[in-house]
Amino acid sequence: MRKARRAGAPNQPRGRSPSVLVKLRLRTRMDPLAAVGIVLSALLVLFLALSYQVYRRAFVPARPMWLDDFSFTPFEFQADYEEVELVTADGINFGAWHFRQPGSPQTVIVSGGHKGQRQGALGIAVALWRKGFNVILYSYRGMPGSDRAPITFGIKEVLELQAAIAFARKRIPNARIGLLGYSMGAVVSLLGAAGEPGVQALVLDSPFSDLRKLLIENVRSASKLPGTPFVWLTGLMLWLRTRCWLSACSPIEVLSSLEPRPLFFIHGGADAITNVNHSRRLYDAYRGPREIWIVQGAPHTGAYFADRPLYVERVAGFFARHLGLDVSSHLRLVEEEEVS
Repeated sequence: MRKARRAGAPNQPRGRSPSVLVKLRLRTRMDPLAAVGIVLSALLVLFLALSYQVYRRAFVPARPMWLDDFSFTPFEFQADYEEVELVTADGINFGAWHFRQPGSPQTVIVSGGHKGQRQGALGIAVALWRKGFNVILYSYRGMPGSDRAPITFGIKEVLELQAAIAFARKRIPNARIGLLGYSMGAVVSLLGAAGEPGVQALVLDSPFSDLRKLLIENVRSASKLPGTPFVWLTGLMLWLRTRCWLSACSPIEVLSSLEPRPLFFIHGGADAITNVNHSRRLYDAYRGPREIWIVQGAPHTGAYFADRPLYVERVAGFFARHLGLDVSSHLRLVEEEEVS
């Protein structure tokens, strides 16, 4: 016969001791905490991954490709040019093309866009050379034809521009220098000219007014998430890699150093990468001679492609006026309705 259950004994399931039941109850109570921990860990991983993605896309150069050696050069345009190798103050070797106009001191130095190769600006470079300007078109650090190095959105790329300016002064007697920059190159031109009083005029196509603001706008647009935390960590990654802070790339802060030199802002009205308000903000803040041309419907750095002849006439005319080159025989009359 079964033994009678002792009076007052707790009702326990068979085969489970009290210690096992206590552990099960504790495990059940800890499950919500574990879930919260898992969620927080996943959010942290996502935060780190997205921040690194922003860093990689903005500051890591593209890997070299075998096609880099199979691209157009000034040779295809039958231009009088020389291939030169230059070195920056921090020891970066980079390549440049010098389009020669013997006897002409007027010189335009062209700075390309973010992760862009110098071949991308061959069209405007050749067009300006045919108008009578010396033209120098160079590659940034990290790009094909240059030493591998992180991109800094103009903070250190200014050193390439400074080396190009020094080359122009050495090679071209009494050089009268103007700068033409696209996107990041427009910012390189702004930052570089602030420390180079000898630069006489600037054409700035699709510049941004502040790097941190630009990155936050792009993160918010691409992910629909608040951009500030991701850009903060991206900036920390940049500092750990290059010892450069994002705050060092704020063109609007150096505008007063450019006065009274003339600036010509160009921007596409449909720019989805650098909003047209960046150019408007720079234009409004500048107190020296300035012009602005908004090309309606044009995307980022798309004004040249929207109307190549008009673009060349306006840019060449601006440099001719301020660098003292007589190109009246080369320029056609620009009608008022074309400008608008």
